[in-house]
Amino acid sequence: MTIAEQYARALHSLVEKNPTGSNGYVKNLEQALKRRGHQKLLPQVFASYQTLELAARRAAEHRRVSPSAERTRVLLELYRKLIANS
Repeated sequence: MTIAEQYARALHSLVEKNPTGSNGYVKNLEQALKRRGHQKLLPQVFASYQTLELAARRAAEHRRVSPSAERTRVLLELYRKLIANS
């Protein structure tokens, strides 16, 4: 894991906990990068952050249960009960 990815993960975890303070987190991150001499990492940090956001959105989409999937689950459950009782 690179330094930029570590910064991105830290920023992502802060934004997940408190999304309203995201502007302040970005400003603080920029100041911290300047203090440590890592200003050149800023584009990499944001690219890694975008990757993390995309992964989180995709994971949430896959966790969401669609009505057709729920209907299929219920029908399979009923079918298994019917077969077991026969």
